[in-house]
Amino acid sequence: MKKLNLYKIIGIFVSFALFLIIFNQFQNGEPNFKVNDSMFDVYESVSAWEKSMSNRIPQLQLAKEIGALKNNQHRIPLLAAGRDLVIHDVMVVHYGAVYVTYSFSMKEKDEPYNLPTLQIGSLRFKGNTDQSYLVNQQQISSESGGKPSVIEHRLYRADILYPNREEVEFIEEFDQFPDAKSVILENLVVQVNDEKVKLDNQELDLSSDYSKHIYAEADLNQRVHTEEGNFIFTRLEAGLNSNKLYIEGMNNPRTRVVMKNATEEDFYSFERTLLKDDRGTYVALEPFRSLQEKFSYKVNEVIFNKDGVIRKEITNTDWGEMKKNKKIRLGEYSGLTYSIHTEDKGVGHQLVISIDAKKGDPPQLLNQFYIESKQAYKDRLSSIPEEERAFFEEQKPVLLGVQDKNKNDVLIYQTTVGDVPKEFRVDFDYEHFSSGVPAVITLSNLPHFESVDVDLKGSLERREKNK
Repeated sequence: MKKLNLYKIIGIFVSFALFLIIFNQFQNGEPNFKVNDSMFDVYESVSAWEKSMSNRIPQLQLAKEIGALKNNQHRIPLLAAGRDLVIHDVMVVHYGAVYVTYSFSMKEKDEPYNLPTLQIGSLRFKGNTDQSYLVNQQQISSESGGKPSVIEHRLYRADILYPNREEVEFIEEFDQFPDAKSVILENLVVQVNDEKVKLDNQELDLSSDYSKHIYAEADLNQRVHTEEGNFIFTRLEAGLNSNKLYIEGMNNPRTRVVMKNATEEDFYSFERTLLKDDRGTYVALEPFRSLQEKFSYKVNEVIFNKDGVIRKEITNTDWGEMKKNKKIRLGEYSGLTYSIHTEDKGVGHQLVISIDAKKGDPPQLLNQFYIESKQAYKDRLSSIPEEERAFFEEQKPVLLGVQDKNKNDVLIYQTTVGDVPKEFRVDFDYEHFSSGVPAVITLSNLPHFESVDVDLKGSLERREKNK
């Protein structure tokens, strides 16, 4: 009996010694084979690989600079596969999604079709809730076109883990996760060819230098005068996932602000809706890609409401002109003229709605303008859960309705943006329309624009780091 116990002890020591030998090989082995760069993207360094993904995760450099990207370096030997797995960096991005990078040791015989994979089933944030969330795992590819990435004979990957939102009642719960102390990756499986290896849960540090990744702010007190009333841009908060521009005196959720980031070389206009948090009303802006000392925005336009209506009866005379490709004026609203004509370019007759500025250039928001038939919008809204409909109503597009002389709706198949800017093409029931003239065309929910010229400039003051 004592001999049997002795054999067991010897076996344990031998197994442990073998483990140390193999683990030491993982740690200190120096592969010297040449990686085939026709099958793999070979990078000189991790920083070069991260730079190639900057368009996928634009705030990656900023995350490093403010301590939001945590380097964990969890090494997990995969003895049966003769490899190891290292989990490198992790951070929380929008709405509780987790960015994670990891790598496998590479073998000379590896080809893109037979590489090991890591499957992550769920995650749990420590310090906020004990609930586990199933995740959708999405790999982020570099700019090179999908070839596997290799750095110093290691296969590198980056994934985004999206928590299953159906498991929580309110999306606001995810806003708490950036302040979690750590994240636990659960139900981990490594697959190598046809074999699967289950791994223990992995707890990764998330401690950040700044609460909720908000690292700087600036007071503004910039007053704006408009025909609809006055409002004040009060302050700017700079964060990892977004910058927040706070506003007082503007509370209607249907209001829009059109802006430019004047610090960018090729700056372009963008539209932002009003949002609210426990600190007030704000518009969310793109985060900076790296730490900035100064900021500069230009506010071009404000859209206060979207309740304008134009209604036009198309007579037989109008219809005759439209068939000759001549424009019929529908009406004006908020400095814009709306017209309509018909075309047939070999794919059937289409109505074409065009928008022109009464004077000067059309508002920049028209680049994001969309027209949808009333019936299509009604059908789309009916498929949305009732508790989410208020949000979609705030995003309601311009609605198009067409009725024949008997007040019956003319079927509209679809609406698309035309080849010419500020034009919209409408596929419709041509036979019904042509036989139903005089017909009435209605455009509703039209936006009301007001031009403003506001410069928001200043210096950012860094917040104190977490202790």
